[in-house]
Amino acid sequence: MKITFLGTSAAHSSPLPFCKCKLCDSARRLGGKDLRKRASLLVNDDLIIDLGQDLMPASYMHNIDTSKIIYWLQTHSHSDHFSAGHLLTRMAEYATIDTQTLSLFASMQCVQNMSNKLCKEEHGVDLLRNEWQNRLNLNVNCIEPYKQFECGSYVVTALYSAHDVNDGSCLYLINDSVNSLFYGLDADKPTLMTETMDYFSDNNIYLDIVVLDHIYGKVNANDHLNTDSFIEVINEMKSRKIIDHKTKVFASHISHEGTLPHDEFVLFANEHGYDVAFDGLVLDIT
Repeated sequence: MKITFLGTSAAHSSPLPFCKCKLCDSARRLGGKDLRKRASLLVNDDLIIDLGQDLMPASYMHNIDTSKIIYWLQTHSHSDHFSAGHLLTRMAEYATIDTQTLSLFASMQCVQNMSNKLCKEEHGVDLLRNEWQNRLNLNVNCIEPYKQFECGSYVVTALYSAHDVNDGSCLYLINDSVNSLFYGLDADKPTLMTETMDYFSDNNIYLDIVVLDHIYGKVNANDHLNTDSFIEVINEMKSRKIIDHKTKVFASHISHEGTLPHDEFVLFANEHGYDVAFDGLVLDIT
């Protein structure tokens, strides 16, 4: 499995547009790995997790051919994870040529909320109607937590996320017959430490790659992971033998709140058994 981090920031990118905090100032000065676009992940060349606002700039910078993407997992419909404009360019009116069918997998609530957002740009869009799926050359699949489904050659399980219950937020476990990836952004500690851990343990799941939410550094947090809760989660995974020293564990979905410049962050993370993703990082463990 090869994964490419197209973006590794939280909702508003990093640095924030108007912020003068220490991290944002250092990011502008240092550039490089300290500049983070909004989070999205490409698996191999054909599966995208979250069709976000920064997909196309990321593809230009990292030499990604987005026309090869035919599978799409959407975690939730918040604007940093879903770009209505990108999806609408699939219509014939935009003169897009030789568009492959794109298979979308998301919760029913998420699909409905995505439709509502699309309607603000194109009247009447309903992703659950065949008419609109045909216009967008889109195959929509509504998934439910803890029910396994096939996505081409991948076997995927959506896991419950408490991030936005009205949006049917999901985390994803992805297997390609060789490796297993857990993508857990916009995740909270209580759910990860109970339902998610229990699912992995009960099903004897071993993870080769873990990408976890690390939106906060040394600040208090309940709705996302911070430094302390991130370390607690990965230590619990180790104690349950869900991961071990061979597992690649990465922090992503990183904000400016209490976090460190990238190089300092990596030194800290490595001391605690994980690493820090950056935009354009390619990990190939095949």
